Amino acid sequence: MKKKNYRSYQLALVGLLLLLQYSCAICSAKRTARGNVIPKKFKDWYVTKAEDLYPKDLIDTTAIYYTCHDPAIYDPPKCYFHRFFADGKLYSSTALDSDSLNNEVANNMVDGYTGYYLIKDGELIIKTYDYAYCGFYIIEWAKIFEDRIVIYKAGTSSSIEHDYYPNSSSAEEINRVYYKLDVGELYSQPDW
Repeated sequence: MKKKNYRSYQLALVGLLLLLQYSCAICSAKRTARGNVIPKKFKDWYVTKAEDLYPKDLIDTTAIYYTCHDPAIYDPPKCYFHRFFADGKLYSSTALDSDSLNNEVANNMVDGYTGYYLIKDGELIIKTYDYAYCGFYIIEWAKIFEDRIVIYKAGTSSSIEHDYYPNSSSAEEINRVYYKLDVGELYSQPDW
């Protein structure tokens, strides 16, 4: 009797190990040389091409857009930045000290979040890929101004649903402002 139970435990353990191995293979992330996770590609109708980004002057691809935590709440406050590229790609930094918003960091683009953006009818739609929990997209809707971007809605989507056109009706209303900052020449390009 004990031998039969032992065999059942062995089979259960082997099954669990196979399931674990299979799920890790599904969620394995491909990383670039800079350590950024490569986001899944969107269908052609969502991927923006440089020639499709009209009006081009809405997003300044020669600057970064940053936001910082409230210093009254966070000590020291952490800052984040978005860097937009003319081909519709986007790099989003991890938390940085406010002193780190400089040219070197903006050009290195190390260990951040990757994604894409689209400008449609003067509205900015950002999809940033986060690898946590096998991957999901953070989708943000924003209004573009000359010196800032105001994100007014945000939501998430599982990586399985990455091809659908995002719907803002189920997104959470927020108010996050990213200010434009010129940090000098931005010469590096996305490696994803």
